[in-house]
Amino acid sequence: MTLLSTVSIARVQRADSGDYRCRLRVSDIEIESQPISIQVEGLPTFTRQPDDKNVTRNSTFNLWCEAVGPPNPIRIHWLRNGVRVKGYITSSPSNYTVPGDRDTHTRVCMHTHTRMHIHTHICTYTHTHTCTHMHIHTHIFLRWTPGHDGFSPLTTCQIRVSKAPRSLGEVRLARIINTAAPPFQSDVPGLQAMTWYNMSVSCSNELGHSPVSTWVQSNTTEGVPSVYPRNVTVMLNESMLVIRWKAPPQDRVNGILMGYDVIVTYGTRVNKVNWPLSPSSSPDTIGSDSVYIILGVVCGFCLLLLVLWAAICMRSRILDTRFGGEKLQPIVQYRPQKSYNRSAIKITLGNLGVSDELQAKLQDFMIMRNLLSIGKVLGEGEFGSVVEGHLKQLDGTSEKVAVKTMKLDNFSQREIEEFLNEAACMKDFDHPNVIRLLGVCLEAGSCHFPKPMVILPFMRYGDLHSFLLRSRLGDSPLFLPTQTLLKFMIDIAMGMEYLSGRNFLHRDLAARNCMLRDDMTVCVADFGLSKKIYSGDYYRQGRIAKMPVKWIAVESLADRVFTVKSDVWAFGVTMWEIATRGMTPYPGIQNHEIYDYLLLGNRLKQPTDCLDELYEIMYSCWRADLLDRPVFTQVRELPTKLL
Repeated sequence: MTLLSTVSIARVQRADSGDYRCRLRVSDIEIESQPISIQVEGLPTFTRQPDDKNVTRNSTFNLWCEAVGPPNPIRIHWLRNGVRVKGYITSSPSNYTVPGDRDTHTRVCMHTHTRMHIHTHICTYTHTHTCTHMHIHTHIFLRWTPGHDGFSPLTTCQIRVSKAPRSLGEVRLARIINTAAPPFQSDVPGLQAMTWYNMSVSCSNELGHSPVSTWVQSNTTEGVPSVYPRNVTVMLNESMLVIRWKAPPQDRVNGILMGYDVIVTYGTRVNKVNWPLSPSSSPDTIGSDSVYIILGVVCGFCLLLLVLWAAICMRSRILDTRFGGEKLQPIVQYRPQKSYNRSAIKITLGNLGVSDELQAKLQDFMIMRNLLSIGKVLGEGEFGSVVEGHLKQLDGTSEKVAVKTMKLDNFSQREIEEFLNEAACMKDFDHPNVIRLLGVCLEAGSCHFPKPMVILPFMRYGDLHSFLLRSRLGDSPLFLPTQTLLKFMIDIAMGMEYLSGRNFLHRDLAARNCMLRDDMTVCVADFGLSKKIYSGDYYRQGRIAKMPVKWIAVESLADRVFTVKSDVWAFGVTMWEIATRGMTPYPGIQNHEIYDYLLLGNRLKQPTDCLDELYEIMYSCWRADLLDRPVFTQVRELPTKLL
């Protein structure tokens, strides 16, 4: 008699490995077979997988793939876009040579289904969006969004600019401006005022230029005339003074001519006559004819002065030669009257929705962008940078300045208006320990909002925190005596006393926001305007804006309310920075741990070599109860006693 038994294991796993026996029971007698061993071998393992590649069109390239068993031997198959490559089965390792290719596709090295993508370099595609912003009389700021880069980085872009044709079929030559990419924006200079222009953009990678984008049309604003009137002559005709001139060429008026100012200077006497033009007058009608102004009253006044002068000097010159004398030659000065109704700055502020009241405050404080030239970067952070600049003056000279710029992505329309409101309050500050704000400039930043820039006097030593660090850790360490450090603290206290006396909250007092003059005098700066430039000392809680938590009073961390006493708290931390020569407050404590650390009653430790009396002043600034903290007059007087 023969018995046959079969065991089947579905979906074999590695756990099924082991010894197996067959056991038979007959009349309480067990018979067991010899053991057999079953070892479950796994799938092959890849030791080298193919990588994504960007290749140039029609060029040969290699793909590598390698795997190890068990089981062995390993056979490798290649797939292209999910279809097995015929006739290409190799042992491991496999080197697959691909001839020149024109398509973008996916290749798979079989056994693991690991995919890599092969991108063929091609010329970039046409740009998807082009727009203009910040039009002024000689410049247009252009911004565009690039199309697909063809798997090769874009390096340069070409802007084509031509005057818009005045009639159908008219051909205008285009001027080409080359600019590096990125960024995908550029200033288009050298334009004629009050003129329409067509502009298009193309960009290039290593393989060539993209097609030209759709042409966009934009215009420049009005500007002042670029030339004075021609052929100015003065004639004396009995009792009348006749002044003649020809109007400026129409292509140099740069707008709609609204009138002339004629200034007659005789000795110390000045008379001004305005010659308005009718709004309905055509510029062409005044371009070819002379314009006459009959100044009978002025001439009579001049003649009277001449008679008196002749009597005093006992001269007998003929009256009409008096106007030809060396000393008393009549001077005719031409001052062009502005022909535009709204400047570029006013247009920009209006587009932002800035109130008329704020526009009036900023009228003499905003600075045209073309008066400011930007130089090298002095410092840079996540939210902006400090750059060196030169500001043109009315007398033709330039002043070296520091310019603080903000990255536009971090500013909303409301924040820009708050920024301008604060700048309007600051423009009247006048104190030796408060930095003088020279002005604010708006630069084209995107298709929607301009980017604000703060213009400050240039300080050779830079900010106080960097100076303290250099004195301690620089290549040539500088010893700063206690008297010098106390002087720094007193300077800051005097500046803050001035600001608090004008009901102005700083909200971001720290050594990094104080500047050092050439005479080592410290000035309080960055009155909340530029606090986002230095990102390392700022921390975001949830969706709350980033805050310099290690300088903020404990009550302000809780409810985000700032008072003069919260500025006093920050002054105490700044004193600690100065005493430690630039160390970071609360070493070893993370930003998100500060609030709980302070609630437990912990404060900054007394620095090494710090006077006990000085630390007591610091500690008094960090009292939990606002009413127990000193005012700035007290924190100014107390360190003075230690000098």
